[in-house]
Amino acid sequence: MWPTLFRISLFGKEFALGTFGLMVALGFLVGVGVGTRLARRYGEDPERDPLLLPDIAMWVLIGVIAGGRLAFVLVNLPYYLEHPLEIPMIWKGGLVMYGGLILAFTLGAWKARRLGLNLWHAADWGLTAGFLGQGIGRIGCLLVGDDFGKATDVPWALRVPDPLPLDSLLPAEMAGLTIHPTQVYMSLKAFALFGLGLWLLRRRRFSGQVACVLLAGYAVLRFVVEIYRGDAAARGGVFKPGLSPEELGAGRLHEVELLISTSQMIGLAVLPLAALLYLRLRRKYPLA
Repeated sequence: MWPTLFRISLFGKEFALGTFGLMVALGFLVGVGVGTRLARRYGEDPERDPLLLPDIAMWVLIGVIAGGRLAFVLVNLPYYLEHPLEIPMIWKGGLVMYGGLILAFTLGAWKARRLGLNLWHAADWGLTAGFLGQGIGRIGCLLVGDDFGKATDVPWALRVPDPLPLDSLLPAEMAGLTIHPTQVYMSLKAFALFGLGLWLLRRRRFSGQVACVLLAGYAVLRFVVEIYRGDAAARGGVFKPGLSPEELGAGRLHEVELLISTSQMIGLAVLPLAALLYLRLRRKYPLA
């Protein structure tokens, strides 16, 4: 873990550069760069489409951050009603990527249409590049200790530092434990979807085919990764009787147990929607 890259003191105040924000920024830049190359190769207009991507990508970034934070706040609404000033403090952890994915896709689609792009044709290469950026950004979660896994003794488990580093988002009771590296799982998931997108782009038969497959793949893989996460109190969902945050209280949140998380429930809804959209787009937008 390495939550803070460095600290500097200016004018009597201390400022820190966090590794989470750095990795998100790096993921965004890499995603835009690779997306530009994909637009040149797979865009409807190889000369125009790459020039429009940075403008669309900025709206996508706004969607990722605003949507992810809004979803996290809604999942943990009782806490934020009591602490409203903490709502914009994303550096303290708290982005639900389904919320970010939904709002990013919505804002990106809106901007793409305004610029005259074929939405589903652009979504194929845009979402492919986006998953590469997400995979890099998720490394930031590992560095700060966000989205951590359950305690385990599997050979690839990560040992939590004891004592915890300054600015770590891991609860104090996790110090010294070996846990599932769920942040690594999520990065690998995103990189796998990026690779799948590249493979499908060369073989797609209709506009939107790649986007539908990647959305369905994300829903399945995210559902599986959620099983191994240990931050149940922050994720929300349906809790086991007697093991909800309200029933256990602040001092026992590490004992909270979910039957199904909010992200898993959203995934169960996304999967059939992606399948229906796949069938619709196959008939409506075939490629020559």
